[in-house]
Amino acid sequence: MSANKFFEQFSIDEISKRTKISPISLRFIKNKEYEKIPKVKFLGFIKIIEREFNVDLSDIIEEYNQINHTEIKEETIIQEKEPSIKKEKNYIIFILGIILLISSAILLYKNYTNENENNTTNNKLTTTNITEINNSLESNKTQNKLTLKNNVTENNLTDKNLSQETNKTQSIIANTLETNITNPTKEINLTQEKKAILNQITIIPQKLVWYRIKNLDTNKTSEYLTSKTKTFKGKNFFIKFGHGEVTIKYGNQTITPNTKKIVRILIKNGKYQFLKKGQTP
Repeated sequence: MSANKFFEQFSIDEISKRTKISPISLRFIKNKEYEKIPKVKFLGFIKIIEREFNVDLSDIIEEYNQINHTEIKEETIIQEKEPSIKKEKNYIIFILGIILLISSAILLYKNYTNENENNTTNNKLTTTNITEINNSLESNKTQNKLTLKNNVTENNLTDKNLSQETNKTQSIIANTLETNITNPTKEINLTQEKKAILNQITIIPQKLVWYRIKNLDTNKTSEYLTSKTKTFKGKNFFIKFGHGEVTIKYGNQTITPNTKKIVRILIKNGKYQFLKKGQTP
């Protein structure tokens, strides 16, 4: 059955009641206003209509794809102009890089010459200071010989006592460090695992389903028509399903609406709530 015959045989209100698709979207499909419907949403609606009315609407899908194909060609023409602009930008960046390299080389050369001048002056000063130091060292040698003899005997006694005390303190510190290190690492691993579970949501469809998911923290919205399991990172979500034959895992909670009707779920701050039509998160 063609799309035109189908819409002649069934009214928009009747199709909306059986498929739960909004009358506005059905009018877009009937009037062939395809630019007002995203591709994922359009394909999902057609699959639902085919399933509920047991009809083949492949002709309308081909017509939709042909219109989208012409739009893609226009996008490729625009994208061909972009590489020439990028080449000009790269050329300007290359010139700026050369200027920076030359200026940095000049600065390094100036610093090198200044360092050489400073080194020559420092060498002159050190030669005069060395002669003065040598004279003072010779006078101090005789005095140091007498003091060293007295200090050696005293240091031998104190070193023995200090070595015994340090060995005791080192053994105590080593034992306390081992106990303190193992316990915090266990606690950190447990808290990290709990945070990872609470910061994600897993959707497991029991069959092909269309759904729209919005991350309330980032305001990012995505749409899917799939039967595969998907995991999304985040804490707070608003999800709208085409039907409720899905399983949702959030933290330690498992949500199973188990209905063929449209389902709206608000997941926020570790709790979930089913919303009615017209309610907003």
